[in-house]
Amino acid sequence: MSRYASLLAIVVPCVVACADAGDGFDTGGETTAPLVGVDGSLDQADRNCHVVLRNLARNSTGFSYETNGSSWVWSGSIEISAAAEAEGLVPAVMYHLAPSGPWTSVDATAVTTAATPGYARYTARLDQNLPGPGWSGTSLSNAKLEVVPYLKLAQGGRLFDHNRNPRDLDNYVATAPDLAISNDATICTPPAGPTRATLVFDASFHQRRDGVLAPGGEVTISYDGARLAQCKSTQGGLPQYDITAHVVFSPGGQRRDISVRDGAPTIAVPSDARSVALYFETTSVHGCHEWDSNYGNNYVFDALVPPQWFGDARVLITRDGSDPCDGGAPAQQGFNFDTWGRQRAWLSNVCFQVYQPGLTDHDDPDLWQKLDVAVHYRYVGQQDWQSRPVSFDRRTGNNARYLFNVRDVDPFRSYHCPEVAPVPTADGQYTAIKLEYYITVNGGQLRPQPGAAFAGTFTDYLNEGWRTANCDAP
Repeated sequence: MSRYASLLAIVVPCVVACADAGDGFDTGGETTAPLVGVDGSLDQADRNCHVVLRNLARNSTGFSYETNGSSWVWSGSIEISAAAEAEGLVPAVMYHLAPSGPWTSVDATAVTTAATPGYARYTARLDQNLPGPGWSGTSLSNAKLEVVPYLKLAQGGRLFDHNRNPRDLDNYVATAPDLAISNDATICTPPAGPTRATLVFDASFHQRRDGVLAPGGEVTISYDGARLAQCKSTQGGLPQYDITAHVVFSPGGQRRDISVRDGAPTIAVPSDARSVALYFETTSVHGCHEWDSNYGNNYVFDALVPPQWFGDARVLITRDGSDPCDGGAPAQQGFNFDTWGRQRAWLSNVCFQVYQPGLTDHDDPDLWQKLDVAVHYRYVGQQDWQSRPVSFDRRTGNNARYLFNVRDVDPFRSYHCPEVAPVPTADGQYTAIKLEYYITVNGGQLRPQPGAAFAGTFTDYLNEGWRTANCDAP
């Protein structure tokens, strides 16, 4: 049985309403509407982000829209979870013109376009029984394109996308004037885990941790074989030796023994792990036997667990003030970094605090190693998140205070072309780009609410000289 049967606590039959055609149709493969009143163990509603429609729009040719016969052509981006991809499942789309157009079903095709982390991306092409260039203005203004993405389960059932449409009878509906479904960045955001780290053991006998080593996450062991080359030997081009990493997690004592001779293996970190100790052993068929164990002390790395509390995110944009975080507005209210702020503001910081007993309540020069703090951000219109570390500012009472300067991510900063096309403001005098961001501390996430992101808006003059001369026009 598919894992999805156990993933859904409530099984709900999915219903698609009947709908009207309008002008003439092309003929094509038709299918019945999603089943009504069926055994829920077969047809199910997905509200756990295993299949989600990201966007849907007509294919533009630059001057008009692509057509197939008398229909325009639509393309939709669908993403499925890594768990669904691991099961070999492929998404499909059912669609029709409401209220009574015939239902048509098409399979989606995998694409190489970057997907949301934790997902695989597919595209679906809708090109039959749809509006086209011969439709009248009145018919187009009344058109309603109803869309139902789903996964075909291995045992014959279907898992319908209800991640944006919570009610059982709701589906995606594209209406005039654009007949499109836009992306909603707050739906099915990148998964929180697993958190990943890489433990690097280089040839000069230095060790370091990259990323966040967290309980329940994953850890990759990158070991340079030059550290244990004493037993290296081959015969007929085949290695006659091995290098083994012995990995022991504490306090549970879980142990893994894994070869690092030919690659950098990745293993799971137990959910109760608070540290990991490693040592390395090389042997050969000729009886050679050597160790790399930090002189018998082993190499020990502490797991980074989310702190007991972190929050009080505030934004301070001002030309006055001696303290970089004193005052400001709650980050939940958003911010606007405009031409005044760009030219006049002395401070333009996002600040927040972290509390962990025994860690942040005293001065510790190694705090930067024990708290992995980063801001993750993207400009509205981008699919992928970018990340950058956040600097420790100082202790305030028992808390550690961190800050980052919004100037560092200003898309209108000097001599820089914005990453996305700016949007003119309503008054036509300025242009704007919106930013969304969230903060992580040792893998724990600071957001205004689960799944949501903080936001801010950057504005600049509509016709800034250098940008107009050197950047592509929006």
